[in-house]
Amino acid sequence: MKKRIPVIVISGFLGSGKTTFLRYLLKESNKKFGLIINEFGDVGIDGDLVKSCKGCDDSDEDCIIELNNGCLCCTVQDDFIPSIKSLLTFNPDIEAIIIETSGLALPLPLLQALNWPEIRTSIYLDLVIGIVNGESMLKGSPINNLNEITNQYDELKKIEHNSSIDELFEEQLEVSDLVLISRADVLDENEFKSIKNKIKEDFNLTVPILKSLNGKIDIKYIFDSDIKKYNYKKFISEVHDHNHVELVSDSIKLNYFLNKKEFEKEMVKVLSEINILRIKGRIWIPNKLLPLQIQIVGKKINTWYEEAPLNCWRPIDSGGLELVIISFDNESIKKFIKKIKEKFKVLNVQK
Repeated sequence: MKKRIPVIVISGFLGSGKTTFLRYLLKESNKKFGLIINEFGDVGIDGDLVKSCKGCDDSDEDCIIELNNGCLCCTVQDDFIPSIKSLLTFNPDIEAIIIETSGLALPLPLLQALNWPEIRTSIYLDLVIGIVNGESMLKGSPINNLNEITNQYDELKKIEHNSSIDELFEEQLEVSDLVLISRADVLDENEFKSIKNKIKEDFNLTVPILKSLNGKIDIKYIFDSDIKKYNYKKFISEVHDHNHVELVSDSIKLNYFLNKKEFEKEMVKVLSEINILRIKGRIWIPNKLLPLQIQIVGKKINTWYEEAPLNCWRPIDSGGLELVIISFDNESIKKFIKKIKEKFKVLNVQK
């Protein structure tokens, strides 16, 4: 009988550090992985960030599948099951499958889907990892500007989102077999212990809670430990109404650029006027060997220079900008794009 392939699920709120951890895991492990990356938007920025990692490079592109629907469990038959089958068909030598969920995905329906008859004879759920942003948790919330997000809910009169956001964070932690506190490099020992104790008490967790510095942990905890797994089974029989947060997304490509410092300066101004949940993308700056990667959660901006895949979008001239924008409503995205054009004095929008 053919050996079943283990599945590792990486879950966590927006900006928690899921992709950073995944990249570290790929680089440090000698295993051959198949990857499913679930995100919002029609441009796979997160997927691009992992394609150059060890175990999934351009010479073996069939090992990574990007699903941009934002919620795997809503499209089990159409997207998720075929993705699992595709990974197994085109990569018979993979040793494990890693699923990185979108930042606003409820994990339990996905974990239940892994037991569907079409795939359960080929795979099994091995480990659920929940990642928490330690810097944000110092302020008592999963994201730095949770109050601003809550205010945005109220403005849109989408009251159900208030309960959804709490339930989402709770479920992401409750079903985890291992919890990682990211951004641990900005925490002192007392702060880390305080966050760890708060998570344990608030969510009644008994699972290991570890520090993660820039995605780094001892990978023996992932592959060679005696961690008690299948924590999610305690919740599997619960009635799940699956009222997750509704999001919209759009993207913009401009034949225009700003350098790192100027981009961050102008973006702070734009974000001070409009509530946008998530932005990611890259800027191509003339005379720079590598593009500037952009990751923004709320109003927190993170940029760095890093190589991009050869087949990704590139500007016609030497400079250009590509962004994916995620929000709770289309109007906020339209306002954001309008502001970007005004700030950058841009007329030509590329397709």
